[in-house]
Amino acid sequence: MHGANCQCPACQQLRADAAGVPAAAGTAVQQAGAAAATGDASSNRSGSGDADSHSGGASASNSQSVNPATPKSPDGKPLNEAQQKEVSELKSRDTDVRRHEAAHQAAGGSLAGAASFTFEQGPDGKQYAIGGEVPIQVSRGGTPEETIRNAQTVRAAALAPSDPSGQDRAVAAEASQIEQQARVELLQKQSGKAPLSPLEKAQQANAPAGSQAKPGQYVDTYA
Repeated sequence: MHGANCQCPACQQLRADAAGVPAAAGTAVQQAGAAAATGDASSNRSGSGDADSHSGGASASNSQSVNPATPKSPDGKPLNEAQQKEVSELKSRDTDVRRHEAAHQAAGGSLAGAASFTFEQGPDGKQYAIGGEVPIQVSRGGTPEETIRNAQTVRAAALAPSDPSGQDRAVAAEASQIEQQARVELLQKQSGKAPLSPLEKAQQANAPAGSQAKPGQYVDTYA
């Protein structure tokens, strides 16, 4: 009787055929899986190449370039660190000088003239103001009252900057002396030239003789 243990040639052939089908199918599945794995690996390598390409692009975009705002010498060469520091200091000095003189002019009004400057050339070839002065007329007026007003204006102009120089203070002191003398004269005028009091005599004695200032005396910055 034919069965699972039958050893006849027909049964043996059937068992062999039945055993070969799964084996072949399994082999096909394994081969397909291997092919898929190979494809995935290739895909990964391709993706890696893209990543490398993008990375290379990023490196190129981060490459350093010369800052166009860097100060340059007259021949177009970038300034070194020491030269850049010198230019920065000259710029700061130029700003301070112009601010200083502008304060003199604004406070001096019609008694102040145009500012003049002393310049220095920087490593960048540009001219920077390192000193300046404003001419201001420290003169007596036609009346004691006018002289007092002029003297007060001159003193205010001399001391207008936040950092008055020694020359500025000297001009302010001279303006104060002129004002003092004019006030003594005003008192004499108002009193009908009455005898001076001891205080008035002392004030007049302290006022310099002929102390009217020379027209066009300079209020000097950075003296």
